[in-house]
Amino acid sequence: MMARRQRLHFAWLVFLAACVISFVGFGLTVNTASIYWGPVQETLGIDLSSVTLMSTVSGLAGAIALGVASPLFERFNLRVFLTVMVVLTAIAYFASAGATNVYVLYAANIVLGITKAVAIMLSVPILLGNWFQKRLGLVTGIAGAMTAVGGAVFSPLVGALIADQGWRFAYVVTGVIVLVTLLPFTIFVTKLRPTGDQRPYGFTEEDTDTQVAVALSGVPAKRAYRTLPFACFALAGVLYQFAGSLVQHVPNYLVTGGLALTTASAIFSVLLLGASVGKFAMGAAIDFLRPLLAIGVFTLVAIFGWGGLLVFDGEAALTSAGFASGVAQGINLVAVVVLVRNAFGSLEYSKILGPILMAGSLANAAGVYVHGLIVDGTGGYTVSFVLNVVLFVVAFGLLAIAIRRKVLPGASPEKHEETLESDAARV
Repeated sequence: MMARRQRLHFAWLVFLAACVISFVGFGLTVNTASIYWGPVQETLGIDLSSVTLMSTVSGLAGAIALGVASPLFERFNLRVFLTVMVVLTAIAYFASAGATNVYVLYAANIVLGITKAVAIMLSVPILLGNWFQKRLGLVTGIAGAMTAVGGAVFSPLVGALIADQGWRFAYVVTGVIVLVTLLPFTIFVTKLRPTGDQRPYGFTEEDTDTQVAVALSGVPAKRAYRTLPFACFALAGVLYQFAGSLVQHVPNYLVTGGLALTTASAIFSVLLLGASVGKFAMGAAIDFLRPLLAIGVFTLVAIFGWGGLLVFDGEAALTSAGFASGVAQGINLVAVVVLVRNAFGSLEYSKILGPILMAGSLANAAGVYVHGLIVDGTGGYTVSFVLNVVLFVVAFGLLAIAIRRKVLPGASPEKHEETLESDAARV
């Protein structure tokens, strides 16, 4: 009984680490990036496009890192690996504080893009996927929701620091907070997967050896790449991320539609709040409902949200549609990473998830620009919003195929092999 309590205790420590990484790592470093744009532009005497390019190079570097870094999770000690990423993140912020030209900021943001992608976007789902056999959706949803909570806490703090002490001081404080809050967890808690007599949360002494073996092993990455579920997950991730890129256009869409900037900003804030709620709700739904039913419900929410933003008039109706659009983001941000773990196991989860996240991140970065081209070419956002509704429906179909083809938990290793080979032959 004592050994079992110790196993469960460490799994929940890993969950706490994931929440802190999301709260500080994402909420502080990602959600506050745009607050610096105006002050940096004024100090360095450059135009806005030159400043916003920092986020572009950071996003592209992060997307590439997601594909390159995923195999490294298996090759290096995870605690050392993530600790190095955290230290490099802080160093990049310290370098940004001393920047005298925008090129130093570009270089720092390339580093930040890489470290944030590896230490935040990739590490959290991998850690939770390896340590939770049950309630994986719920803990993933809670950790995901902490990114928005962190943004809500740190955005006004960073804004106040910039106003009182300047953006250079704010960069230094950010680097210090990253070191002080994240290093204790990366050094002492972040263990890749259970070893020895440790088990993921959800297993008891009554579980069979076969069930334990399936949960602690899974599908080799090279074999997973050849399966139909992997292709469906990757393509669905691309479609969801491309659709999600339209979120950044919502304020401009509302303003060009005749709303005041303050009203548009309020609706956009509700959309972001919906994204936080959606992550938590999606995590709970995928645990307590059949996954396909849960995703189907959220797809209907997405149709209402994006369709409503296009056809509704009035602040109240648009606010409801904006909230629904945010909630729908939980499908890609929570459901996909959980379903990939359920389909392929934890054996080489990082190698399997990494390319899926990388493809989605590239689609998101490209989508912002493509939607701009569509608006320029058509004179409005109608095509983009209709396209988003279509993309959510198609992506739901792809996930339905992937869910039906996945290997069921508890299946025998022989059945595991047969199903995989059958899927590979169909691709």
